[in-house]
Amino acid sequence: MNPSKITKATLAVALAAMAAACSKEAADGNAAGKPADSGAKTNKTYDIGFLNFAYTIFPDPNGKGVEAIKEKFNANIKSQFILQSDYNEKLNVIMASGDMPDVVAIKDRDSNYYKWAKQGAFLPLDDYLNQYETFKAVPKSIYDQFRVNGKIYSIPMYAPTYSFSGTIRQDWLDKLGLKMPTNYKELLDVAVAFTKNDPDGNGKNDTYGFAMGENINPAPTMGAWWSGAWYHKDASGNLIPGTISPGRKEVIDTLAKAYKEGAVTKDFAVLNWAQANKEFYSGKAGIFIGTPTGMVEEYYTGLLKVNPQAKVAPIPFFVAPDGSQGNLSNRGFFGLTTLSAKLKSEPDKVKKILEILDYGRKFIPLKDRNPQNETFNWIMGGQGVGYDMVNGLAVPKAGQESNTPIQYMLQRHEFWKPWAPSNEANEYSKASYNSPEMQKFIATIEDMEKTYNKTPYNDPSYTVYSETQAQKGVELDKYLIAEQTKMISGQRPLDDWDKMIQEWKDRGGAQIIKEVNDGIKAAGTGK
Repeated sequence: MNPSKITKATLAVALAAMAAACSKEAADGNAAGKPADSGAKTNKTYDIGFLNFAYTIFPDPNGKGVEAIKEKFNANIKSQFILQSDYNEKLNVIMASGDMPDVVAIKDRDSNYYKWAKQGAFLPLDDYLNQYETFKAVPKSIYDQFRVNGKIYSIPMYAPTYSFSGTIRQDWLDKLGLKMPTNYKELLDVAVAFTKNDPDGNGKNDTYGFAMGENINPAPTMGAWWSGAWYHKDASGNLIPGTISPGRKEVIDTLAKAYKEGAVTKDFAVLNWAQANKEFYSGKAGIFIGTPTGMVEEYYTGLLKVNPQAKVAPIPFFVAPDGSQGNLSNRGFFGLTTLSAKLKSEPDKVKKILEILDYGRKFIPLKDRNPQNETFNWIMGGQGVGYDMVNGLAVPKAGQESNTPIQYMLQRHEFWKPWAPSNEANEYSKASYNSPEMQKFIATIEDMEKTYNKTPYNDPSYTVYSETQAQKGVELDKYLIAEQTKMISGQRPLDDWDKMIQEWKDRGGAQIIKEVNDGIKAAGTGK
């Protein structure tokens, strides 16, 4: 073979290779659909064990979504999905056996999470965080919430930091010539007026102010000052939980006065959450709660069917005595994804896992969630297979989860929750609700959050693990709720507030305060 023939043969091989590569790229999607270069320089196909919890959807471990991932990433996902109510018990057994799968979801940063991290079960991920866009996008304030001995052992699943805000029947305010309340005195006056002045104009004494159920849920918390956050300090300068704070006392005082006037759900102490919702959405009560995401659309549209003139509006957060105006931020994550420490000897496999994880978490703006966006189309299983376009929105097809790659991409939500750059970027009013009326209502809550949540509060106790809180917290919370319920209904005087706090401290609350404050000081996250 002469040199010219060698050149032609080499060129032919090169062209064939390029054609094969282009063909594969077309099958996978274009450049926009290609996974980012993870640094994993091997063509080896990895088997990746994946254990996660599930609520109602249990994709087939051998579904077409698994095949799609294998073709695109050279990775064979071997998944196990366990009913969430059984998950922690079964996970305990698996972890005790020492046979942890490569990737394991943790429901919360509970005592087991800390124990297993300290025992060395999880792979430290600090060195990888800056190598992947969606990992870099997680705020430090969120990573700080589950550090163990200063190290990061998990990647959080996304959740917005929105918490609940107050809502009110704007049409009732208008009917009675009242203005939107801006403090608890005005809120109480409105609640009493809703009770005594026939705001629906039907000539009957059948309305009242606060809709509420058992466990004082929801309490009318109009900002972080009045929330359960560790915001206030005692005489010694220690942060204390919001449940024993002056802000909480103002809330309980307001509810006690309202209850005396018949302006709170009369039998609230024995009503469950669904029944409390019914009190508001059937048109009986005028003050409740709302949030941009997770509300039941049928409740609101049901209210409009019974009361077409009903108009529900968000109550702007009150200005607190310290001048702040804003709400408590939720933790900003839901569940954690951990990797087995045994992967330490397989750095390329670790990179492959993180490559898949990062790809499934990429945020795609609402306007681009359609078949024209090849990344979205691929992770959701394709239009007509994993989802349909309905009125311009991509709607997942029930029963097609096994055909949807995102279900197996190592951080499962049962539906897609990418890591959003901000709460507002989610556009929940458009993305999560269908009826124009509900979309309009949710948009007003989103606007209120944007306008009045000027100083959202990150609870510094989020970064602390308290052993006493873990052991006794639920019991102590029940005690406070029971005593404060008595105060609202008049069975115990509000003057007993300080006595109640001391009782709580004697039962273990004092130790919780000590442990949380010690932890906050150690973490350097105190205010």
